[in-house]
Amino acid sequence: MPEPSSRLRLLKTFEENKENAYTADFSAQGERFAAGGGQRSVFIYDTNAEQVIGGLADHKQSIYAVAFSQNGKWFFSTGRDGLVKMYNADTFDPVRTWMVLKVGQYWLSINTRTADGHETTVMHDAQFNVVFEKDTTADRVLEAVTLLLYANEDRHGEAVRRSNDTVRTLLPEFDPQTALLQSKPNFAIALSPDSETLVLGGTDGVLRLYETATGNLIRTLALHSGNIRTVACSHDGRYIATGSSDRLVKILDARSLEVVNTIEGHGDTVFAVRFSANDQCFATAGKDARVRLWNMDGYKLKPLVKVTAHTFSINAIAFLDCSKELITVSQDKTIKLWDVASMTCLETIDRTYGGHAFTVNSVAISPDEKRVLTASDDKTVKLWQLA
Repeated sequence: MPEPSSRLRLLKTFEENKENAYTADFSAQGERFAAGGGQRSVFIYDTNAEQVIGGLADHKQSIYAVAFSQNGKWFFSTGRDGLVKMYNADTFDPVRTWMVLKVGQYWLSINTRTADGHETTVMHDAQFNVVFEKDTTADRVLEAVTLLLYANEDRHGEAVRRSNDTVRTLLPEFDPQTALLQSKPNFAIALSPDSETLVLGGTDGVLRLYETATGNLIRTLALHSGNIRTVACSHDGRYIATGSSDRLVKILDARSLEVVNTIEGHGDTVFAVRFSANDQCFATAGKDARVRLWNMDGYKLKPLVKVTAHTFSINAIAFLDCSKELITVSQDKTIKLWDVASMTCLETIDRTYGGHAFTVNSVAISPDEKRVLTASDDKTVKLWQLA
């Protein structure tokens, strides 16, 4: 294989995924990384040893997003089954499960905490009222939902009374045979820089924020008319950005949760939004194969450049080298490195130089910027050295 004049050198190709690899992320210190995809499992790797050290098999369907918290304590995964799983990032023991489930016309946010093998389930309605709170050893969230909806005041008087008649309203509409079919896949998750807030983008166009410490639902925001495909938090914690299949990008004030900017102009689904390390540059990309850059000055955005960067959809982007460079990965099977100031392509990595054989779905940069991860529909995850 010829050597490219490249800053990226392939270290190893991992083939644990027997189906498409959709997502990968480094831990806060970079000593580990995780990857998931169509196999419904998350694989955990030792970065320096370049080998798999464990796996998690708690999802029922494809895994679309994984993320480590910046405080080094937590690891999260989510996907097509609508579950969000939270683990201890050292031991990978389960800590919490979130699920958003539609029951009739109502949405319930379900938070199940696991401690010492014991589960406690808390449910909130759309107005954040506690609908149900009970210790349970149920193996499945649906069993807890069934407990709620078939509760009566003789057996669970306090829970039913606190629900303000929500239970009795839901009872006639609940069908336990189809309830799980009404859960919504999640394509995107992000953690606030202080690791205190989990941001979840749903296929219903709703952004949901949760406290990581308690699991409590903080807020729901109906932002988009299509799926939320990507979310990102600024490094200073001031902003949250979303991108959607409705072709819009929205930037929110993280404190007030008010939308401060709506960006139009992408020709199709927006798959990637990212803030630069100093939060002065903001980048978006998507199915129209374009990268768009803005200068950020508080709430104000000044357009910098718009570039057709690939021949097909751009699925993920990442800043590096103090945000002087940008990596893009695409459905056209390539990885590209760009100079941000001029938006000229510095290099292209394809199969000839050890790249992927099919669509590249995600890219992640290690905290020290010495390693790069890419995940692909060719069922592989690749670890690269960054010169």
